[in-house]
Amino acid sequence: MKLSSMVRMVLSALAKPKQHIRIEAIPQGKVIDIGGGGAGVIAQVGGARVVAIDKHESEIDEARGKAPDAQWMVADATALPFADHSFDNATAFFSCMYMPGGVLKEVFRETRRVLTKGGEFWIWDAEMAPKGRAFAIRVQVGLPDKPSVNTAYGVQAKEQSAEGMGRLLQEAGFELVESTRREHWFFIRARNAV
Repeated sequence: MKLSSMVRMVLSALAKPKQHIRIEAIPQGKVIDIGGGGAGVIAQVGGARVVAIDKHESEIDEARGKAPDAQWMVADATALPFADHSFDNATAFFSCMYMPGGVLKEVFRETRRVLTKGGEFWIWDAEMAPKGRAFAIRVQVGLPDKPSVNTAYGVQAKEQSAEGMGRLLQEAGFELVESTRREHWFFIRARNAV
């Protein structure tokens, strides 16, 4: 990434107030966390019942020490190395923003494939529009019985909204259960209805 893009990303993050997110729990049962490297937020909450996958080994290496009981795997979410219906539920914490639209559709289809019928997919992510060339958001995540996680996420700006993501989930065969918008981020809960 160019230095000018990095500077724009930092300025973008600083222009918005830090977003406060509280995670009291994640879905029950065996959970696949899509893009779970880096801060490893979901793995910190779910421990041994979480299989966190990330396409980048460096992201897994960064997160592994924060949740040593979780299972960590380098994998491409467009071709998950798991049998159909292997997981009770799925999560994605500020990882969809890193995936182009066409890739996101495939990730949602693959996620649905590995979920049991009725399994839920919980997504936390950022609202953004392609106004500039860079987008960033700072978050403070409150976790049960652990110190808060302070981190930032930054990407090349693209069109992303709760509504648009909801449509992609429905196209992939999910049923929307909940969609909650905040000023700069959103939470979606979808169910594998098939």
